[in-house]
Amino acid sequence: MRHFKPSEIVCLDSQNNSLYCEVIEVLEEQEKCWTRPVILVNYSSEDNSQRIIQSVLDLRFTSDLLWNLDFFRPVFDTEYFNFCYQLSDFEFDEIKLNSAKKTLRNFIEQIWKIHSTK
Repeated sequence: MRHFKPSEIVCLDSQNNSLYCEVIEVLEEQEKCWTRPVILVNYSSEDNSQRIIQSVLDLRFTSDLLWNLDFFRPVFDTEYFNFCYQLSDFEFDEIKLNSAKKTLRNFIEQIWKIHSTK
């Protein structure tokens, strides 16, 4: 089991996407991690040696996520900061916020489908 601390940045990878989240709390007995999504990075390829950033999506102010602890990986600051500078000041635009929520939901559904078939 992984040991994360509150405020630490972790990542949930799936195919050509990486979801960067802030740890809120680790629920060790349930082996779950309560996180707050921040950024979803889409890559043009699943091949780690040829990953080219296609888009960086702002997921701040979307829903928190409670997910299996083992699916998250630790993140170095340099990896995360590379994407943070691409975020603009958040605007409370209902259309953008609803789009971000839908994107997060689709990402979670994708992960669920992949891992429920294993």
